[in-house]
Parts: sequence; C-alpha cells; structure tokens
Amino acid sequence: MDKDSNFTNNSNNIIKPSNFVPSSEVVAHKKSQFSTKHLVLVILLCISIFALLYVFTAKSVTFSTMPASKNITLSGGFYVKMSDYYLMLPGKYNLKSDKTGYYQLDTSFEVTQEQNQSFDYEFTKLPGNLKLIVKPKVKVAVKIGSESVDLIDGIIKSIPAGDHTLVVSANKYFDYETPITIVGKNETQNLTIDLSPAWAQIGISSTPTETKIFKDGIHLGTTPALLDLLQGAHSLVFKKKGYQDVQRNIDVIALKNETIRDVHLEKLLGILKITSSPSGASVTYGDEFLGKTPILANVVPDQSASLLIFKEGFKQHSQTLIVNSNTQVNKNISLSPILGDVKFKVVPSDALIYINDTLMGRASQDLTLSVKKQNIRIEKSGYVTYHKDILPNPTLAQTFSIQLKTLEQAKWENMKPIISDPSGGKLKLFKPKKTFYAGASRREQGRRANEIKRTLNLSRPFYLGFTEVTNKQFKQFQSEHSSGNVKGKSLNGIHQPVVNITWIQAALFCNWLSDKEKLNNVYDIKDNKLVSFDKNATGYRLPTEAEWIWSSRFIDDKMLKYPWGDSLPPAKKSGNFADISGAAILGNVQPKYNDKYPVSAPVASFNKNQKGIYDLAGNVAEWSHDLYEIQTGLSSKVQYDPMGPLTGDYHVIRGSSWAHGTRTELRLSFRDYGNDKRQDLGFRIAKYAN
Repeated sequence: MDKDSNFTNNSNNIIKPSNFVPSSEVVAHKKSQFSTKHLVLVILLCISIFALLYVFTAKSVTFSTMPASKNITLSGGFYVKMSDYYLMLPGKYNLKSDKTGYYQLDTSFEVTQEQNQSFDYEFTKLPGNLKLIVKPKVKVAVKIGSESVDLIDGIIKSIPAGDHTLVVSANKYFDYETPITIVGKNETQNLTIDLSPAWAQIGISSTPTETKIFKDGIHLGTTPALLDLLQGAHSLVFKKKGYQDVQRNIDVIALKNETIRDVHLEKLLGILKITSSPSGASVTYGDEFLGKTPILANVVPDQSASLLIFKEGFKQHSQTLIVNSNTQVNKNISLSPILGDVKFKVVPSDALIYINDTLMGRASQDLTLSVKKQNIRIEKSGYVTYHKDILPNPTLAQTFSIQLKTLEQAKWENMKPIISDPSGGKLKLFKPKKTFYAGASRREQGRRANEIKRTLNLSRPFYLGFTEVTNKQFKQFQSEHSSGNVKGKSLNGIHQPVVNITWIQAALFCNWLSDKEKLNNVYDIKDNKLVSFDKNATGYRLPTEAEWIWSSRFIDDKMLKYPWGDSLPPAKKSGNFADISGAAILGNVQPKYNDKYPVSAPVASFNKNQKGIYDLAGNVAEWSHDLYEIQTGLSSKVQYDPMGPLTGDYHVIRGSSWAHGTRTELRLSFRDYGNDKRQDLGFRIAKYAN
C-alpha cells in the first residue's frame, strides 16, 4: 500500500522544463537516470493491468452439493475465492468434495463464457448393512429382489441404499417377504423376522403295521408314523412285502394336524392258470366267473373256494382249491363229452347234412352228437337250405323228419298275399298254375263271333286289384279329372269307379304308380301313343285279358257262364247291372233284378266273387292290357301268359257294366273293344309278382 501511495504522490508533482544548451564539440558522458524505483513502478503497473483484465474476463461461479458440504477443492486453473462464489476464467476444471457417509465427489466441469454460472452435485450414499433376527433360529436363504445374498453372522453387508424387497426362505416354513428401506452410509439396521410353519403333523396307522410310506419314491417312514408334511396335495404310497400297494391322496393345511387311521393293505392275489380239453370251457372260482379257457386270472388268496369248469355238451369238473398269496396254481382239465342219439329222415333222401358246418354225408342217417346246441344245415341243389338248432338228449333218442322245399315253393310262400299301391288301393296275390280256356261254344246263346275258344295257361304269379280304380285314387294323378254324370246322376263320387278315361290315361296312371315305387314302367308312351310295353317289367299295368278271364270265370276248375251261375236273372247282390232302378235312363234292363243303383255304385258295394275280387262283372266295364285281335279257328295250342299282340287299332274291354242288361253282355265271355272313353268304362290295376 505504501508503494501505491508513493506512486500516487509522485504522480501529483509538477515537472518543470530546463533551458536548452547547445552541444559543444566535446560532449561529456552523462550518468543513466533509470533506477530501481522505476522498475518497481513498471511491475506494479503490469500487475494492475493484469488484475483489471482478470476482473473483466473471469466469470462468477457458484457450487452447491446435496447434502451441503463446505469441503470443496478445485483444480485445473487459476481462480479467486470470493465470499460465496468463485471468479474463474473459462476452461476445464476438476472438483472434489467429501462428506461423511457418502462416496467422494470427483468430477470435472467446464466454465463457459456466460457471466454467472452454477454447478449442483449430489452425493451418493455408501451401502448399508442389515442384521436379521430370525425366529425361530433356523437356517435361512435370503434374496434381495431376485438376487441371492450372503448372510454372515446374521448380517447382510453392503446393501445399496434405497428401497428393496427382502425374501427369506427356510425349509418347512412359508417364505417371508417384506419391503425394506436401506438408509446406507455404512449404518447397520436391525430387522426381526417371524417365520410361519408351512407344515402339519400327520399321524398314520395301517393294517398290517410296519408298512413303509413313500412319496415320489422317497421313503418317509414306517407305520405307525407321525410325519411333518408341507401344506398342499400329497400322494402317499404304502408298501409291504406280500401285500398290494395302496395309494392315498391327502390335502395338508399348515398347522392343521390330522390322523389317517387304518390304511388297509390287501394280500397279493393268487394266480390261477386253467387250460382244458376242449378249450372254451367256462370257469368259476368261488362266486366269481373268471372267463373261458385257456385263462390266467388273479384270485383271492389263502382261502378255500370251489373251482368249477363246465362246457355245453360235456360233464362239468369241480374241486375245492386254495391258492396262496403271490403263488400260481396250474390246472389242466380234460372234460368228458355227454352224448345223445339223433335220427334224421329227410326228403329228398340224397340231400346232404352239415353239423356245425361240417359235412356228415347223406342227410337221412343216425348220428351220435354231443349234448349241446348243434347247428343243422341240410341242402340240395334246387331246394331251399334247411337250418335248425337242436339239443340232443342224453337219455332219449330224437327223430327229425324234414322235407325240403323247392325254390319255387319258397318263392310262392314268401310273396305277400296283399299289397297296397301308392294311390291307396289294395291288390291280391294269385298263383294260377292252371290251364283253362277263353271264349264260348258256338252253341252258347248270346255268343258273339269274337269269342273264339282259346287254351290259356297262367304260370307267373300276379297281383290283381280288389276293386276298380276310384275317382279318389285317379285324382291323385290327375286332380282336375271329372267322371261326369248321366241325366243328373253323378259318376264323380270319391268311391265310385273312375270313368270317362282313355286306355292311354289308364296306362299313364299305371306308370305313375310304378314311378312312385321306383319300379320299371311297363308302358312306353310317347306323344300320347303306345310305343311298346315291357312284358318282363314288374311295374303296375292293366290286367291281361287272360288274367281277367281266369279271375272272373275259372272257379274250382270250371268256367262260369255268368258271375252268379248258368242262367238269368242275376242272383241278389251279384253286381250292378242294368236293372229296374235304371230303367228311366237305360234301354234293355233286367226286369226282375234291382241293385238300387241306376248308374255306377261305390266299389265293393256287392258280393265279391269266389276269388275275393269285387265287380269283375257289373258296375263298370274294364280296360284290358291287350290290344284287340280275333283268332280264327279252334285253337288247341296252349298260350302261356299271353299279353296280346304288339300292335293293333283297339284295346280289349272286358266285363259288363251298370249300363248292360242283355244276355250277351252279362255273360263273362262277352268281349268288347274300343279306344274311346265311355261313361261306363273304367279299369283296375295289376302287376307281376316277380
């Protein structure tokens, strides 16, 4: 300060100029006027300039720590410590600071060109220690979070300060889990832990005793036992030599002690092996059916039981037997057959007989068979095979008289006697197998020229409608059809026969029925014309003329003239003909007959004929299957199952109607023909049976 003061005082002195003196030729050397005093003044001047520059370029910098620390050391450059800040030139520096219980701060920083700068730092706590006081005193394993940690003398060391999850595990105890906060700073905290038992005591007794107890193959003890089992489901297996293993499943609840009493072990079963001659014999042991030989079965051991071996047709074998525990007993038994005598008388005698599918030779013979169910099969080509199960009698000989049926006989027997068609009508089965004739003698009164006698034979079984097709049936095929009326008398009742239809309409109705039952059509009709017919088809059709003749005329091997007999007038209830009830609308009538129906009657209103068929004569005339033809001369050649010619201009019409009353028309041999529809002309249906 003295120097600064002197400097100041000297600078206030006035310096006066001296007079000019010209130089002479000889100049004398002068002593230097720069002194130490002047040097000091220069140095002071430089320092002042430097200080001024530092003040103008240095930045104000403050430092703070959390928690606060006054022990801060800076390095890396020149600085000036002021009261609560530092003056520091821009540049890089290093800071160190210490605080008890914390890691030392040692960090670098950079002072920038900003005027006022502040740096904040936070100390990191040193780890802490945790002392565990575990109750009860058992060996434990400890995890902090998911990491296992060491527990030395009950202390966990160097735990980072902060919040953690502590998990303490011990055998047979529930895990203890709790959140903890470590304060750190090398401090040691205490934590008391009470472990909760995770087991219960289970008492176990068994019969027999000294039975070993296993869980997952690990031996736990021997009965009687008191086991500590952890909470949860346990599957215990009890084992003892000579006994069957027993398994028990139990659910244990911690601290809930239980007792399992009298676990019962059964002795190991005995083994019984039975073979027999013949095999397939039934075996019972005691009250238990074991099966059929050969057999290997487990049985109740160490007790006396009855062994019974039996087979149909053989004497049974029985004995008392004891099978010891875990022991196999082998038995091979020969059964003696029981025999019975059987005699077979078979027609035809050359048929062959099979017993249980074994050929025994000609069927007519005497056999000795085992007393058991025997399957008999007798067969011969052309005959139906005979099957029967028999049981021979050991004390009484049996005789079986058997007559084989031909295939033809069986075929007839298997045919249904009555069938229903899809429209609701019913048909009856006929098996003619007869020769008869058609037509009439030339001498017969009323005979017409087209009634030539012919010899016929029907061999194919056929079905024939019980009645004529009704309006109700036909309208299922053609719903808008009307049979009309005669002078106000309706022909359109649902049970009256359908009329006013052509032969083609009748044939199409038959094809419709066949389609309903998926049968082959008999008639091939195109453009409303008959192209051909299939005589082998089993679909529905119109009756052939031969079938109509056989059904109406051939009764008891004789040919009828009229449905009721050989003479007029008609018998009562014999049919619906032209009679006095229809005289007002008809021409020729039977004056002594009254059927009470002036036009057609409901079908089946009159007596059926001897073959069970209604209205073959009377009610309405009927379309036949056959195309019309006249055969000349008396033919002795037999016609088998005739169906008429393949071509022709007209179709045959058979039978009289409600409009017919003359001798000619009422005869069953009356034969008409035509193509046009009529008010008294309908039809019935037929079909071959095979």
